[in-house]
Amino acid sequence: MDKKYTFEDLLEIVEKLRGEGGCPWDMEQTHDSIKHNIIEEGYELIEALENGETDKMADESGDLLLQVVFHAQIGKECGEYDIDDVTTAVCSKLIKRHPHVFSDVDVKNSDEVLENWSKIKMQERGQKSVSQDMDGVSKGLPALMRAEKIQGKAEKSGYVFNEPIVAAESISNMISILTSNEDKEVAEKYIGKMLFELVSVAKVSGVDAETALNKHIKGFIQEFAKHEE
Repeated sequence: MDKKYTFEDLLEIVEKLRGEGGCPWDMEQTHDSIKHNIIEEGYELIEALENGETDKMADESGDLLLQVVFHAQIGKECGEYDIDDVTTAVCSKLIKRHPHVFSDVDVKNSDEVLENWSKIKMQERGQKSVSQDMDGVSKGLPALMRAEKIQGKAEKSGYVFNEPIVAAESISNMISILTSNEDKEVAEKYIGKMLFELVSVAKVSGVDAETALNKHIKGFIQEFAKHEE
């Protein structure tokens, strides 16, 4: 690609697509109609990063950036917010949450950085308890990822989860209950508990549950392809 485009070029292109004489499809979109694109583009970038596909990293990063810019353009048209509000918010947040860089706070290591970040974040949100902090974890996250984040907050406050062998026994007992009960609400309750237990086992093993499941799905698809043949 010979021509290089800047961030300002991107803003102008999106504004033109949404403006008079622009693209009919782009002009029809709302915050709600394209919100799930953020998740899809984010995961495509993660896949490129995990696969080490350097040629796709910039491409997928651009797709994700487009979502931010597109929503900012919609916000500007609706009088809600614009891209300057976006950059102001993130810059202010970075400065405030890094007092060891932009102020006179001393830290010994990255653990203290994360601890300070968490405390400052809770103060910003007016959260006074760990449970409020947990409830603030985005409900839009994939459930396994959300469970891992919430468990991490619980552990930092001193909560101890079951050891893997105890978790395995607990899961086994719940499976026994499921096989002897046909109530859908009961099934939902215990399946949720089992998944939560498995996330805690993954954490103890140093494994990201979301990543592990996605890798297994990829392997299953490959095995199924052989089955089809």
